[in-house]
Amino acid sequence: MHQRQFRKGQVLPMSNLFDSIFNNATATVDPVRLMLALVVSLVLGLALSWTYKYRTLYTREFIVSLTLLPCMMTLVIFLVNGSLGTSIAVAGTFSLIRFRSATSGSRELIAIFLAMIIGLAAGSGYLLLAVLFTAFLLAIWLLLETKQSKTDHQRRRHLTIQVENQERIADKISRLLDRNCTEVDLISVNTSQNGEQLALDYEVDLRPEVDDFAMTTLLTEEIHHCDVSLTKKAKKRKNL
Repeated sequence: MHQRQFRKGQVLPMSNLFDSIFNNATATVDPVRLMLALVVSLVLGLALSWTYKYRTLYTREFIVSLTLLPCMMTLVIFLVNGSLGTSIAVAGTFSLIRFRSATSGSRELIAIFLAMIIGLAAGSGYLLLAVLFTAFLLAIWLLLETKQSKTDHQRRRHLTIQVENQERIADKISRLLDRNCTEVDLISVNTSQNGEQLALDYEVDLRPEVDDFAMTTLLTEEIHHCDVSLTKKAKKRKNL
């Protein structure tokens, strides 16, 4: 295969920096380049795992899986000889895998998808591209996490009130919430014990001068025989 030769001191075109290290014209296996791709994918998997652990609840099993997933994808893509169509089919198959550890939301999905992308890029031989885009995305991830931890004064809360079904009790609760919250959204109303008990779910934005303890104390003092639950974590929705 004819290759262009560059003289000493000649600048390598920028487009060549993102060329695959594998020769698509032949099926000959170069063990050195394959090991290089596996090492790069392993290092990037470790970097991804470390970033995921930053300010995130995690399990040891998921971290091990997240570290090894890029290597597995690299080997699979290499075995199918870098075919784009086959690579997409393999990626779709891997997307059906459900980890047995408890899901932690969108961060876990992003981490799994990024691990698959790293494996696809490394398995196709685009090592420099894999390193650059992984470093860029992980840097953005850490920057957003750090910035959020320093400036996050989130006032959004999920509020649940369980109270006896009294006359005009909903109006009384609404007035209390309007005085202490900038926004109040009634999510659901449930009854129990033949309509004698009410369970009201709200999403509220607390005023800056009102904290969680003050809000809970106010509700329990102003509304007799009520139970209050106030949390920052949004109520989980069922997956589609």
